[in-house]
Amino acid sequence: MKTIYLKSGTIQYVFNDLKDNFKGTLTHNNGEYTLSLASDRARGTIKGITFPDGITYMQFDVIFREDVRISIEPFITSPIFFAYCTKGRIQHSFGVQGDRKTIRKQQTGILKSTSSVNSILHFETNKPVSFNVVQIGTDDHSVVEHNDLLIKKLKKTFFKTKKDYLDVSSQDPKIAHKIEELNTLPHKGIARNIVVSRILENILEREIEQHTDGLLVLADRISSFTLKQIEEINRVSDIVTNLSLELFTTDYLIEKARLFTNKLQRDFKLISNRSMHGFLVFIRIEREGI
Repeated sequence: MKTIYLKSGTIQYVFNDLKDNFKGTLTHNNGEYTLSLASDRARGTIKGITFPDGITYMQFDVIFREDVRISIEPFITSPIFFAYCTKGRIQHSFGVQGDRKTIRKQQTGILKSTSSVNSILHFETNKPVSFNVVQIGTDDHSVVEHNDLLIKKLKKTFFKTKKDYLDVSSQDPKIAHKIEELNTLPHKGIARNIVVSRILENILEREIEQHTDGLLVLADRISSFTLKQIEEINRVSDIVTNLSLELFTTDYLIEKARLFTNKLQRDFKLISNRSMHGFLVFIRIEREGI
C-alpha cells in the first residue's frame, strides 16, 4: 500500500506533490498542468486547471501498479467537489478509519467537507480508472467576488447540513454528455480553456437544478393552476347538493368524473411535462374533502 499526502493549496502545489510522489513529467501550458506518468508506480495522465472564477477542473486517466491511498488535507475555503467516474471505480473515506463509499462508472460523487478530517481516495492495483473532478471553494473571497450568485446557489443547495458527506448517485444524462465533451475536446490552448470554462459552469448549474427540491416547485405550479379548478368543483358540488340526486345515475356521475379528470390532465400537460400521478392525488384529496 502506497500512501500519498497532498497539501491543500493552489493547483500548482497539488501537481508538484503528485509529480514528486509518482516521479512523473509535469508540463504547464496556458494555465493547464499535465502530469504524464510512466513509472513502476503508475501510468497515465492527470490534467488540471484553475480558472479566474475559482473553478478548478482535474481529469484523471491512470492505472496504479500497487494499491494507492491519497490523503488530502482539508481546504480552508470549504470547497465542494463533483466527481464523475467514466471508467473503473474510486473509493473515498473521511479519515483512514472512516467508512468507505464507492463511486463507480457512470456515477457522480458530490463531496462537501468543512471539518479538519482528511479526505482519503483509495485506488486498487492494476485497475484502470478515469474520472473528472470539478471543485469550487465557497469561502474564498476572491472566488465569491467573481462568482457571487453561483456560490450562493451552491451553498443553498448543498450546505443544508454542517456535516461532512459524500453523496453518490447515477450520472445525470445531460451532465454525462458534458463530461464526454470535456474528454474529447479537440481544442488546445486558450480556445480550449474558454470552452472548458463554459462547460464547467453549465455542469454546476445543472447540478444545482438537479438537487433543488423539484417537488416544491411542482407544488407551487399545481397550487396556482388548480385554484380556479377547485373553485369550479366547489360550485358544481353546491349545485349538485341543491338538486335532486335522483337525476344523476351512478354511471352518469362516473362518466362526468372521467371527462373532468381527462380535461385536467390535458390542461396540466400544457404547463408541465412531469408525471400526473402527484397531481391526480392532489385533486382526489381536494374532492374528497368537499
